[in-house]
Amino acid sequence: MNIEKIEKIKSKKDMFKVFLENGKSLAVFADSIVKFGIKTGCDISENEFKELAYYDKSVGAVSYALALVSKRSYSSKNLQVKLIQKGCEPETAAKAVKKLEELNYVNDKKFAKVYAAYLSQKGEGEFVIKAELEKQGIEKSLINDILETIKADIEPYEQIIKILKTKFKKFSGKDKNEIRRTASFFLRRGFSSQDIVKAFRLCSRSR
Repeated sequence: MNIEKIEKIKSKKDMFKVFLENGKSLAVFADSIVKFGIKTGCDISENEFKELAYYDKSVGAVSYALALVSKRSYSSKNLQVKLIQKGCEPETAAKAVKKLEELNYVNDKKFAKVYAAYLSQKGEGEFVIKAELEKQGIEKSLINDILETIKADIEPYEQIIKILKTKFKKFSGKDKNEIRRTASFFLRRGFSSQDIVKAFRLCSRSR
């Protein structure tokens, strides 16, 4: 197949359209043109054309992934989901994510630590943090390590006491209805009943 012409796509940065004599055309990145030595008047076989298309999809996936992570942090799983939603094939998306992991643009350990710290500062408890990290596709062993790190900084019952002193300043720990409502709040936040009871007991003693 002969390459009849190559045109710059004005609406897309670093992209060109390659036209073949058989009527086929393909929009490709400049990197793909350089990689395969594409020039007007050159011949390209059917297999080379397929290789070019496959390689260009990989370049496109990496380019889109880089654009995503430049705006916010992603876990490996969620970035791969985003790429598939964009139209990338699962295999291509996985390879693009792997590439960004190698470049350290995607790091599940770093992402999980920052996200868990953010949730903890918001007043979320262990069970909510664990559930949110699982949604992000973080490995269970890493989640457990991060939860232990958070506990080393502040015990869950201490975190409850801290929230009680700021959000529930009038909490006395003596009224049953008050205890029930406040306990429900902390249970929804992902704290264990044992830590809630301990915090309530210590807090009521100090008042």
